[in-house]
Amino acid sequence: MTLSLVACGQSGSNNQPNDTGAASAAPNLGAALPEATDTKTLDISKSFSFDTARLIDIEFDIESARNSAADVSICTDYSEVGAEFDINFNTCALNGKLDNGAFNHSMLLTNDKESVVAVVLFQDAEMIPLYREFTVDSNQRNKADGSVQRVIVWK
Repeated sequence: MTLSLVACGQSGSNNQPNDTGAASAAPNLGAALPEATDTKTLDISKSFSFDTARLIDIEFDIESARNSAADVSICTDYSEVGAEFDINFNTCALNGKLDNGAFNHSMLLTNDKESVVAVVLFQDAEMIPLYREFTVDSNQRNKADGSVQRVIVWK
């Protein structure tokens, strides 16, 4: 009779988990991993950067927008559809107003983004919005200290 009780385990209508109180064996996490590397032996280039974003300078001077009130947005989540862009405006990295066609700001852009699209939306609904795509790292200037300044220029 004892043998049948041990084999049956708990009885009754108690729906509590079956906790025997014994600790389960911890998995051997290091078993499948190669030996650890001593970081002192790593060789990293001096130009390597742990930065997750880069600073982009924006310099717009749009002649066709000089006499019109307009907003500018710089967006990273978009796709090209023919000659136009399908833009997720919730992901715009920067929004602002053109001042007599000019817009000068800086923004941080994550390293996973290689291009952005700039959109100029006029407050006069009859004016057609302007769009321009920029490849971020293709426009660079060398600064006096030897570093590189990324810039987006729309003239």
